[in-house]
Amino acid sequence: MKSARTFATIIALSMLLASSMAAADSPGREFTGTAVVNTTEGTRSMPLTLVANRYASEDEVQQLADVLASGGQSSLLGAIRYRNDGQLNLGAEVRPISLVFAEETRDGYRILFLTARRIDVSEKQLGQESLEYPFGIAEIVIDDFSGKGEGNLHVAAAISIDADGHLEIIDYDGQDGHFRDLRRVR
Repeated sequence: MKSARTFATIIALSMLLASSMAAADSPGREFTGTAVVNTTEGTRSMPLTLVANRYASEDEVQQLADVLASGGQSSLLGAIRYRNDGQLNLGAEVRPISLVFAEETRDGYRILFLTARRIDVSEKQLGQESLEYPFGIAEIVIDDFSGKGEGNLHVAAAISIDADGHLEIIDYDGQDGHFRDLRRVR
């Protein structure tokens, strides 16, 4: 009798663990598609892969929102600079992602992949306004049922928090690209 109860408890715990692991992965871990990017040479299409190694928790995001509110974009940049939460493969370029955050939408998830962008020497020397936009952001919206989605690429961006606590993207010079044929692969 005792062994049957123990076995039932183990099965119940296993099912609970499996369901919590599935919930933790429900937005997805890898997304592929085509990036259509505006460059100085014109519009280019290239393969895209976004990988989420881990998602920031709500507590982590709240702490980072507090850092942003008290110290601005540069403080947030310092707070996430050495994180490695994911990876962006854009054509032949591979970039580490500092922060991956997902929020539920009515039909799925909005996922932000945030990283420090490369700052040009001329920007620093001239003290250009673009220095206030220290992030590169890939924003995707994935349908939970089909696993398909759409998204945008922001090469020079800042972020803010709206009144409802949602992360908002402020793009320096307009949207730099979009994603087509985007889908969750795992």
